[in-house]
Amino acid sequence: MKLAILALEGCMHSAIAGVADMLSIANHVMQQSGAKPRFTWQTLSLDGKVVRAGGGQMVAVDGAIGKRASFDAILVPGNLVDHVTAERLQPQYARAGAWLRQQHANGRLIGAFCSGVFLLAGAGLLDNRRATITWWLQGELRQRHPTVDLAGDAVVTVADRIVCAAGPMSWVDLLLRLIEMVDGKAIAKLCADYVVIDTAQRTQSIFMPVGYLLSQDPMLTKADLLVRRTGKSPMTVKRLASALGLSERTLNRKFQELTHEPPQAFIMRRRVEHARTLLETTTQPVKTIARAAGYEDESSFRKAFRKLTLMSPQAYRARRMERAA
Repeated sequence: MKLAILALEGCMHSAIAGVADMLSIANHVMQQSGAKPRFTWQTLSLDGKVVRAGGGQMVAVDGAIGKRASFDAILVPGNLVDHVTAERLQPQYARAGAWLRQQHANGRLIGAFCSGVFLLAGAGLLDNRRATITWWLQGELRQRHPTVDLAGDAVVTVADRIVCAAGPMSWVDLLLRLIEMVDGKAIAKLCADYVVIDTAQRTQSIFMPVGYLLSQDPMLTKADLLVRRTGKSPMTVKRLASALGLSERTLNRKFQELTHEPPQAFIMRRRVEHARTLLETTTQPVKTIARAAGYEDESSFRKAFRKLTLMSPQAYRARRMERAA
């Protein structure tokens, strides 16, 4: 695999250094086992000159984007700049976006993570395509680029040779997915094993603080309190609407506006969030936790929990215990 890393002013230095370290380790271990090293990479800037990263480090590059080069994929790091600086850098982003559009048209894989996804969106590469971004930038992405098909829960998305990854450290997920697309699943898994990276599927719901959603509108705060109160019967959309003094139709419209999902999805998320806390902090049986989270039927709880976290309650508890240890 031949990879190009696009370094722009304000970029996250961790991705550029981390990609080089990860691929160097993989090449070294392959060589030690008698196989040929599979990976090469180069860091490119707009003009071939050094770039100041967001943390102040100077990033050396191997060349400029205008020069002809042969590579399979391009990785676009996120940035660490404020909105004023981002506005100043718009001409650079426009030039980089035009280059990325051309490279994609020529058959290259394009990958971006965290705020780097905005560069792809601004270049029109995500119009009507599935994409993701870290949970705390999703509102801005929706507002600035409404044609993007945002997968709010996804850590990684793939659509038409464009790969997006969510958070500031999701360059690891992004790199492994690019390797998989170029060299296959076996090589990607081998690289992950060499550097001891967990490749298990997960969603952003594991990391997204409920308080982030609740801070957007007082109605959500009140709805959250109502959902968390466990009574004789579980909370339903009809009961929630009645408690808030709204019709079901109005409740649905307000939730779509505020959370971009129906109230039933909010209820399920809040229940599962409560269950996650209990799984992390208590030794209660899953059946007891299901009831505490508002589920009369344990199988329904397990289904909802797996839908949001992509794992069973027992597996979630075991993983959290391992990480805590």
